[in-house]
Amino acid sequence: MKKRTRRNGFSLLELLAVVVILGIIALVVIPRINFSAATARENSCFQNKAEINSAVERYFFDNGALPTVVQLDDPDYFPDGLPVCPETGAAYALDGVTGRVTGHTPGSH
Repeated sequence: MKKRTRRNGFSLLELLAVVVILGIIALVVIPRINFSAATARENSCFQNKAEINSAVERYFFDNGALPTVVQLDDPDYFPDGLPVCPETGAAYALDGVTGRVTGHTPGSH
């Protein structure tokens, strides 16, 4: 009777199969992560503009005039300070006539 020796480790074919499977998973997952991050930045920018517009309205009702960006930096309106656009890192601009935040809407790139 022959004794079977126990082999340690994996065969080259088994390792190749694992590498191929991981490659396929990476091809599917990585683009989705990049797309999700871009969409999140756009939505965050849109939400920041909505919050600033809401603060402009509150300021108008409290003071009877449209604010400047410096006046909105009051802790009563933005306790953590004015937000910046996560897409560009730039500060938002207020339209001098309407007092609303100017800029693009999500998905308009």
